Amino acid sequence: MMVRRLMLAGLFLFVVGLATSFSPADAQAAGRGQPTDWKRFYYYPYVYYPQNFQRPQGSYDNLYYRYPENMRIPVYNKDWHNFYPSDRPYHKGNHFYLDVF
Repeated sequence: MMVRRLMLAGLFLFVVGLATSFSPADAQAAGRGQPTDWKRFYYYPYVYYPQNFQRPQGSYDNLYYRYPENMRIPVYNKDWHNFYPSDRPYHKGNHFYLDVF
């Protein structure tokens, strides 16, 4: 009976030692190859897809910086409906500014 307990205890210690030997020595939150730029979660696809990132933009300090087509301010066309320049006598007061949203 005593030999059986010693063998079970030895087997248990062997299994525990084997399991701990396979665990990594240094546990890190982001290992090598993992991106650590947390700003990638600020915008809509909150998961990391490298193809969703735009290339780094040029210098905004330059006065002749040409923005990409999707970031340029569109030309104002008087034929388009714009809420602010048109007179509305029935809209008076600051609380009606919320109507445009």
